[in-house]
Amino acid sequence: MEGKKKQKPKHTLSSMQAVTYQNEFKIADRAASRKDNK
Repeated sequence: MEGKKKQKPKHTLSSMQAVTYQNEFKIADRAASRKDNK
């Protein structure tokens, strides 16, 4: 076996990713609400 590194899956987002996802969800939510109203 090579090395003693254990790779754990990362479930936490970096702060940059969290901000990006938050903005993406806001945009998607607004787009969805506009489609529902029409």
